[in-house]
Order: sequence, then C-alpha cells, then structure tokens
Amino acid sequence: MNRVIFYERIPDMVCLAGDTLPTFVVTVDLDEGETLDGCSMQLIVNDYQDHGTAVLCRDCTALPDGTGFAYTLTSSDTAGLAGVFELHFRLIDADGLSQRKLYGILTVNPCPQGGSTS
Repeated sequence: MNRVIFYERIPDMVCLAGDTLPTFVVTVDLDEGETLDGCSMQLIVNDYQDHGTAVLCRDCTALPDGTGFAYTLTSSDTAGLAGVFELHFRLIDADGLSQRKLYGILTVNPCPQGGSTS
C-alpha cells in the first residue's frame, strides 16, 4: 500500500543546544485569486519518542509579500532542548482547518561545558 504524504520533508538537522538555526521560510502554492488572508502558521516541536508532547509551539511571521511564513529557531528556543525532535509547520486557514506543510527531524546535542584549552 502506498502512503500519500501531503507535506514536504526537510533534511535531518543537527545543532547544539543554544544554537540559532537559519530562518525557515515556508511558502504556500496559491491558485489564481487565492490569498493567505486570515491564515496563520505555527512551528510545533515535539519529542521524537513522545509524539503527543509539544516542547515548543511558536507562531510564524507572515511574509510581507503574502506568499508564506517564516520562523527562526533562536538560541533561547534551543537552549533547553537535548535529544531528537520532530519539527512540524502547521498552516491554519481562516476557517480554523489545519494542514501540516513541512516536517523534519532535529537532533539537539547538549552544549559541551568548556574547560581550559591551555
């Protein structure tokens, strides 16, 4: 049986706790006359082993040209993370219906406690 996937997959990523990641820009294909007016997008980060528990939920910022949304996982977002996480970008339309648009895996390694290098 073939699985139908309704979202894009981003490559697996690895960072250190406290890193700021590049900005994620999620564009939405729109038909002629369609707009994203009244729509929003959230970035949901959940533990890979415990799918039901979100550790972060952030509202994305609409792009000025109205074609999508953006979010940057900052050092304050990743500082408290360690382990493997799923990233979900969820588009919510004006009627409140939602659809996952982008998905990926993020591994966050604890930041090593530095010692003397001399």
